[in-house]
Amino acid sequence: MKKTWYQIARHNPGDIPPSFELEVYKKMLGIFHPGAYYYYIVNIAAVKMEFVSGSVTDVLSVLPEDFTVEYIFENIHPEDKGRFAAHEKKVTEFFNSLPPEKVLKYKVSYDYRLRCADGSYKWILMQTVTLQSDEYGSVIRVLGVQTDINHLKTDDTPSGLSFLGLEGEESFYNIPIESPVLLAAKELFSRREKEVLRLVLSGKSTAAIAELLSVSVHTINSHRKNILAKSRCTSLAELGSKSVREGWI
Repeated sequence: MKKTWYQIARHNPGDIPPSFELEVYKKMLGIFHPGAYYYYIVNIAAVKMEFVSGSVTDVLSVLPEDFTVEYIFENIHPEDKGRFAAHEKKVTEFFNSLPPEKVLKYKVSYDYRLRCADGSYKWILMQTVTLQSDEYGSVIRVLGVQTDINHLKTDDTPSGLSFLGLEGEESFYNIPIESPVLLAAKELFSRREKEVLRLVLSGKSTAAIAELLSVSVHTINSHRKNILAKSRCTSLAELGSKSVREGWI
């Protein structure tokens, strides 16, 4: 799981201080709870909990300081561990496919059974939203809300993995684990960025592109920087190969 989360954080050391605007209660207003719940903030880059609400004791009978990333994985029902790991891998693929500006606009939802302090298991609905990311779309901190839905389950059939769009973004429900990344490549770049991308890959210089499009060299340099950031590429060769593979041109 740590290897998977390092991928979504893109090996960011996690040393970005938590002194960012955090409106926890405002975020919570948009989440409906069908049962008792607790919430937490997890630093994905450092793979550790930075805050756990006291209500975790009401749901699982464990103390907040004992509710760690390791606790979650160690206490997931044996039949659900493989599915949990597969879902987190799919979550990483999904968020790594998003343009940086959309990382904060999706909520993740699925469920699994988690062991309580007395050894019994409860079905838990997990919902997470990204609270902090960097300019490249790396996920740094996540707000998680876990709700006791044991009373709603009539059998041991899990719900699927869903990505719920916020602020008007498209939602994706019950995603099969084996499905490809969901977002179409055309959504990654703006119309102008795709135009610049095609010209760059055709071998045109920055100055030539600026003259063709009747804009400044500074503007083209900004487009090129954005294209590299959105594509997660570090070189022109990598950009060309990935553009062909992903159908960007």
